[in-house]
Amino acid sequence: MANNKNPKGELENVRVVIRVRPQSKKEQQEGNQNIITIDREENVISLMKRTPNEKPKVFKFDHIFSEDCTQMDLYRHIAFPIVEKVLQGYNGTVFAYGQTGTGKTYTMAGKNTSETKGIIPNTFSHIFSQISRSTGEKSFVVTVTYLEIYNEDVRDLLSSNPNAKLEVRERTDVGVYVKDLMGFTVDSIESISELMNRGNTNRMTRSTLMNDVSSRSHAIFTITIESKDRIDNKTTIGKLNLVDLAGSERLSRTQATGERLKEASNINQSLSVLGNVISALVDGKSSHIPYRNSKLTRLLQDSLGGNSKTAMIAMVSPSEADYEESICTLRYASRVKYIKNQIRVNVETKKGMIECFEQEIAKLQQRISIISLHEEKAAIKMAKEKSQIDAITEETKKHDEELQKTEKEKEELLTKISLIQKKILVGGENLLEKAQQQLFLLEMSGAELESLDKSHQQLEEQIQQKGAEKIDVSEKYSSLQEEDIGITKKIKKVQALLNEAKEEYADKEHEYQREMETLLHNYRLLVREFQLANMMIENYIPKEYLKKIEQNMLWNTETTEFQMKGVAYTGNNMRKHMSGHLEHSTSVKRGMKAVYHTYNTSKKAEKQRRTSSVPRPSGRLVPPKSAASRH
Repeated sequence: MANNKNPKGELENVRVVIRVRPQSKKEQQEGNQNIITIDREENVISLMKRTPNEKPKVFKFDHIFSEDCTQMDLYRHIAFPIVEKVLQGYNGTVFAYGQTGTGKTYTMAGKNTSETKGIIPNTFSHIFSQISRSTGEKSFVVTVTYLEIYNEDVRDLLSSNPNAKLEVRERTDVGVYVKDLMGFTVDSIESISELMNRGNTNRMTRSTLMNDVSSRSHAIFTITIESKDRIDNKTTIGKLNLVDLAGSERLSRTQATGERLKEASNINQSLSVLGNVISALVDGKSSHIPYRNSKLTRLLQDSLGGNSKTAMIAMVSPSEADYEESICTLRYASRVKYIKNQIRVNVETKKGMIECFEQEIAKLQQRISIISLHEEKAAIKMAKEKSQIDAITEETKKHDEELQKTEKEKEELLTKISLIQKKILVGGENLLEKAQQQLFLLEMSGAELESLDKSHQQLEEQIQQKGAEKIDVSEKYSSLQEEDIGITKKIKKVQALLNEAKEEYADKEHEYQREMETLLHNYRLLVREFQLANMMIENYIPKEYLKKIEQNMLWNTETTEFQMKGVAYTGNNMRKHMSGHLEHSTSVKRGMKAVYHTYNTSKKAEKQRRTSSVPRPSGRLVPPKSAASRH
């Protein structure tokens, strides 16, 4: 279990940057104008709607990346300082947010060329370059997990069965975790890249009207770095979450139906819960933060308001057609920058993975030494027997077989030791033979990053000085006329602030109306499904059967769904799959929990002693009359 070196930790805000994607050829052909202007010096972005008497909407962030920014520019400003902290034992999170089709997946994953690699593959080069440059007194173990949240179901993208649903659980010593999520230890850039590519192929994507390859799930790629310093014998654990959120979308624009409509509704709902969590953290009025309302917010609990150095990349479109979505994204992002996290080093107090691996290696080496000693004794004994008799007897054959067996066991143990040793990365080893160019780019960005941080601090100081000179400054007047002019200026400034507040209120009212329309649409869909289920129950399920079903239903708070006792013995699960003319049949695999194989053991059930666990209806079942026959 990782403890905190400082229980309070360092208090810092979530860092928020904006990335503007280039206009697509389709948008240019349709005549969509660019509505975004950027002030690089002040880090201000403005949106101007092409309507009369419409004032531009202005937002200020930590940094704004224009259409011509490179993947490496983004990495060195955002991810580089966070990865450095993770290597020191802190938690870190980078997540991309925005409407569908704004380039979130491109920003996080990128493409295969070195110039277009995204944040996730650049992180691999960064981590292994730092490990290779560290001293030989440090050992590292790097572990990877990759999951997605699709339709509020958590799935392991690295599993042999990526469609299996996993449960989100919580323990006091571990915190929030995903049960049965597979973790893989990696020892090179090639091995971790292979896992990322495997997970990406299993991720759920579809084509929509707004995006040809739209991610229909939230994906979280997690890298855990355990580091042990042999000088002070201290072990730290840093955890890096790289999150690619599914894009928010208006159902009226995507015209989604069927399964895609359900996906879009679940995406918008989870992002709405994320917005509620952000609002609650920023307001600070409520002691209850609704993390549990969504699996996404539960898994990002530490990243928002907890123990993590967090950065958000808000993706926006410059197109006039996406004005509403861009405004919503920028408002969303402007709230996030006020969230404060308490970051601290995670010091491992119990036995870590490195220590477990080292103990396992010691046991295997001890076993090898015993085998070697046994081999020596057997060889001496065999030499004596050969000197006594000329022919090879049965006993000497047995000794030969024993020697071969022990030699094989020794080889297996040596292979096992080498595999475990590969998992422990020792500082100073060359791990980047195939990534020298990427390493060079990362090293060059270090010095530039420091100078940028210094200039950023200077700008912040200037902003604070200018802010102190605004409305509430004390002024000295030489005459009543100057005082009157000064007061008039103040009134104009206050009036401008009031007008801005009114505009923002009107925009929020419009945004609230849109959210209400979305919720009403989802409500109508749920009512429709409920009425259909109700009609089927009333007309096709006898009351005797319905009572039996209700008696054997259980509500699972972890999975937030009903479970039925004895479902393993129902007709659909007991019946064999029939194919063709009943020529081939295969039985159903029953990999179910114990609760599915048990019935309700009440006293009433014990008294009945029926041969069948399902009660027979009292009379003959008559199918409901159709609408035509009633008339």
